[in-house]
Amino acid sequence: MITINDLHKFSHRLTILYVEDNTALREETAKLFEPLFARVDLAANGKEGLEKYNHSLYDIVITDINMPVMNGVDMIARIREINPEQKVIAISAHDETEILISIIRNGISSFILKPINLQELMTTLYPVCRDADTQKVNVELFEELQEERKKLKRMVGILTSHLRTLEIKNEQIGDFCAQNEPEDRSQLLQEYFAKDEDEGDEKVLFIWDDCEEMTDILGAIPDQLSRYIVDRDIEHIRRIRDDIGKISNILFRYTPFMDPLAENLEALKRLVAEEKDIIAMLESKPDHILNLFDAICIDLSMYVKRFSQESMAMKNIHHIHQPTSLSIQQIISLISPQESNGDDGDIEFF
Repeated sequence: MITINDLHKFSHRLTILYVEDNTALREETAKLFEPLFARVDLAANGKEGLEKYNHSLYDIVITDINMPVMNGVDMIARIREINPEQKVIAISAHDETEILISIIRNGISSFILKPINLQELMTTLYPVCRDADTQKVNVELFEELQEERKKLKRMVGILTSHLRTLEIKNEQIGDFCAQNEPEDRSQLLQEYFAKDEDEGDEKVLFIWDDCEEMTDILGAIPDQLSRYIVDRDIEHIRRIRDDIGKISNILFRYTPFMDPLAENLEALKRLVAEEKDIIAMLESKPDHILNLFDAICIDLSMYVKRFSQESMAMKNIHHIHQPTSLSIQQIISLISPQESNGDDGDIEFF
């Protein structure tokens, strides 16, 4: 024997539409349905029931057959046109063969004769609710699976962008090693540091918080570019714009000797903010743009690392500014040639 608890186990998450023209019977039966179901909507005839059905989703439709305006048979037929899988329970006071055949042809889930007996109602509702609940669970599981697939696709895109960035860095390291023998690198370093001067009262040392922020940003910019190439999400470009602006603002806070580098970064930020030109270049020459941005980020990361550990005379900064500034100008001229030619074409460092 089916109990209310047995039925409630499957019915408590379901919604039903109950259509009955007898007002007293409709209200009394609704009081019985309400504790069993998540939502119970009521209608007084087939036309009203169909209107409600067109504006909401129901797990089960329970309807009387003989009603004014539109009877249950016609309403069921219209509902079947909308959703052939809709679960329908028909109620009728008549046990006529023609009605039964017509209802069965319209694919009802079950049939109850009036007057309604409580035990018979629970026995009829139980398998329909069990099937509807199973169907609901399957739909929810499918939606969860689809969402997990989307998350997995996003993760694959992120990993792909990371791998692309690593490949570019490895290529750059390989090119550097191929072009410079050990003795050549030693000579380059000697020439580099030979320009250092210990004179000068004004020195610079980045504070630790600024170093951490700039290091994180410089590591993220190439990844954001690679991720844009994978998923074409404009938010990646906007994050790059904001990140370049943050580094520029940090450099402006220190000494005027750093202004040339900060100004070049500010010009790059304005160009990225326009979006159209950099997007076009990323579509036509993605690897080239990635290489240039990555080179700048590597240069600036070394720059940040050095000035986080040693205080350095301002006279020594210009030969660190110059190659990075030139790289930034190269990106600007590649993305927007008219931007780089807007002035006299010269780069003023000091």
